[in-house]
Amino acid sequence: MKIDVKHIAQLSRISLTDEELKKFTPQMETILESVDVLKEVDTKDVEPMKGHVKLKELREDISGRSISQEEVLKNAKFKENGCVKVYGKIFDGSKDS
Repeated sequence: MKIDVKHIAQLSRISLTDEELKKFTPQMETILESVDVLKEVDTKDVEPMKGHVKLKELREDISGRSISQEEVLKNAKFKENGCVKVYGKIFDGSKDS
């Protein structure tokens, strides 16, 4: 299965080097092919799941004071369209920003 990782990266606003594209493209294709195998599984005699599995008790959802968009943005180094703009460098472990 062919996939255009460069186009997906552009839509996600992620810049990838040529080296990363060469690395990620076959990985994504393998993932999609693996998921495609599930289409071959015969599920006609399998009953749909009618509930959820309760893993643990959740805390009560208590609403509280939220900060305004203006408060969030006032100390942001980079902003775009009313949002904090985050660059990929932050996630790759480098300390530059």
